[in-house]
Amino acid sequence: MKGKFKSELLFRKAFIPWYDTEPVMVLTLAFAVVVLLFSITGVAAALDTPGYHAYIRIPCLLGILSLSVTISTLIRLIRRGSPRSI
Repeated sequence: MKGKFKSELLFRKAFIPWYDTEPVMVLTLAFAVVVLLFSITGVAAALDTPGYHAYIRIPCLLGILSLSVTISTLIRLIRRGSPRSI
């Protein structure tokens, strides 16, 4: 009985979580790009205002984090769209 149960699992349809679907990933990518643009604006504002030079690390950190999310989401979308080789 144990062997039959394992073989049934091999032919089941794979469950894809909601956060791993393409529409959600595209939405995540769009939001990360907006946050990246916001952080670039924050860096520019901090550089223009002498009183805010000490706070430039906050928009830089925000930009680095959003850039990492953008790159990882793009890699996942590109891998999903490319045909798989055998």
